[in-house]
Amino acid sequence: MARVQASKSKANSKNKNNVKTQQNKGTSKKDVVKAVPKREPTKNELMFFRIGISVIGLTLVVLLIVFLIRYYTTEEEVGPYDDYLHINVTDLKYITQEDEYGVFGDFSYFNGIDDYADLRVVLNANDYVYVYFYRSTVMNDEITEAIEALDDIDSMAFLFIDLDLVSSAELFTTTEIAHLNLDSEKDDMFLIFDINAQTFQLETRVSDILIEINKL
Repeated sequence: MARVQASKSKANSKNKNNVKTQQNKGTSKKDVVKAVPKREPTKNELMFFRIGISVIGLTLVVLLIVFLIRYYTTEEEVGPYDDYLHINVTDLKYITQEDEYGVFGDFSYFNGIDDYADLRVVLNANDYVYVYFYRSTVMNDEITEAIEALDDIDSMAFLFIDLDLVSSAELFTTTEIAHLNLDSEKDDMFLIFDINAQTFQLETRVSDILIEINKL
């Protein structure tokens, strides 16, 4: 019995020593990991980092300068009809709609409004109102040439409406001008309003539009 107890005590002491040894090994590894200091960047690394930041900043500044130069020096594109008298859907409605007395056109709407000074002059000085409907994205060169060939267009009641404008979509839904029979599928239309006869003529074919313009 004494030998058995002695052997057990030796085994227990060995186990305790092994546990302590493993604990010491674990502790030493952790201590080693903790003891490793963080590596500070070298002078060369700091220099390259600063150069990189400077290059990026300089590139952004150059791009900004180029953008500003292009923005302020690029000339705005001018369309062939930009210098002519344009109207919108509301204007056309008052020019051509029928009032309660069966008369088409209410030019008094434009009285006293400074923005309509030029329009008032041509409406009151002419017996005909011409309205050319066009799409600024699909210009017809023949019609453009015919219009530019008119010597006294500035004195005529020759008006323009760009069908590509978002607001122009109302041309085909406004009931007050439904009698004009405007066609949303057409790229070019030419309306002739005879103020004295109170009649409307709408041309939708390019050939017919050219004929009417060349008569002026």
